[in-house]
Amino acid sequence: MRGRKFTYKNHECEIEFDVEPEECIKAWHWVTKPNGEKVCADLSPYDWDISTVKMWIDAGYPKRIGIAPLDVVDLRMLLAIREDKDAKC
Repeated sequence: MRGRKFTYKNHECEIEFDVEPEECIKAWHWVTKPNGEKVCADLSPYDWDISTVKMWIDAGYPKRIGIAPLDVVDLRMLLAIREDKDAKC
């Protein structure tokens, strides 16, 4: 399965797919930051949506909360907290 490549806010992004036995497909989310550093976003391997990677970038490259990788609900919460802090400044 082919990966998805896109650019967002000067970040080069790729969602790379890994097909495991029994047709289980997992996604790896790679982001090259504007400074050239390449990182693997700690996002749910079952989320293939480009908008999730964009939210992760907008949230400031957050680390996981608890034991599981981040998902859309986590990212929405982190973005809301970030926007609330920005509004108070």
